[in-house]
Amino acid sequence: MSLVIEAKGLTRVYRGARRRAAIRAVDRVDLEVAQGETLGLLGPNGAGKTTTVRMLACILRPTDGTARIAGHDIYERRREIRAACGFSMESPGLYERLTAREYLTFFARLYDVAEGEIPVRLEEQLRAALLWDRRDDLLATFSKGMRQKMNIARALVHHPQLVFLDEPTSGLDVEAATTVREHIRDMSREAETTFVICTHNLSEAERLSDRIALMKAGRIVASGAPEELKRRVPHTDAFRINLRQVLPHQREAVASVPGVAAVEVEDNVLVVHIPAAREQVTREILRRLAESGADVISFGRDDPSLEDAYLHLLRQDAEQEEGDR
Repeated sequence: MSLVIEAKGLTRVYRGARRRAAIRAVDRVDLEVAQGETLGLLGPNGAGKTTTVRMLACILRPTDGTARIAGHDIYERRREIRAACGFSMESPGLYERLTAREYLTFFARLYDVAEGEIPVRLEEQLRAALLWDRRDDLLATFSKGMRQKMNIARALVHHPQLVFLDEPTSGLDVEAATTVREHIRDMSREAETTFVICTHNLSEAERLSDRIALMKAGRIVASGAPEELKRRVPHTDAFRINLRQVLPHQREAVASVPGVAAVEVEDNVLVVHIPAAREQVTREILRRLAESGADVISFGRDDPSLEDAYLHLLRQDAEQEEGDR
């Protein structure tokens, strides 16, 4: 599959004012994203996610490095790249005196969408955003969540090859956020649109991304599918037993099983640490819980979450940096 993003050594340095040290916001980033792939750029505030996206979208010129976007060089074909991309900021500034229909028409024309095609595109995007019934209302009357959906509709109205989204579901209620996610998945699958999503929301990154690039201090410190990143966390010896209700004698029954190293209680969950002989020990745990009258809802290994992977990989990178000094 063809690559939509090919970046090598991408760097952005902000020169310090009044003899202050220069700030390296993005530090020699290498990145490849395939057509139809959704990449999550995940990292804490200040990690360099937005600066990276601004360079790839030709909004900001790199200090060093190269990149090709949809086959175009970021230094020589900036106009073509901007035409091939959609861009959505987290806090959109909308033209409040326009209606939703007028606003999207304006941007569709800016992107040279054929006049006969514009009504089709408007209806497509407004229905996907659940805003079709508000198409003739002024944007000044829209809530924060509705404004965010209009911002995304604007980024998609010209059917770009590549879309950059910054916190796409920020400020949205559950129903609206679900609608936006489904629309992104549909565009990725049906139109092979490529998405790069900047976020520090772990749940959002896991739900939407085919692959995640974890950024810290301007560098990509890890990259892979969400499940792949989770597998990089050392295996835990813990099992989680979800009960209808945890009673003191039930905790004691589990703790007394030979081979159980420790038992912790989290609400109505027993977190049981079993270093070895797990199959035999877990069978005995379940037997004793049954004898104690416990109502077991679920039982399973306490597998690492994306949050565990995120913290582990950041900590691992910090330890490596410390060792290199």
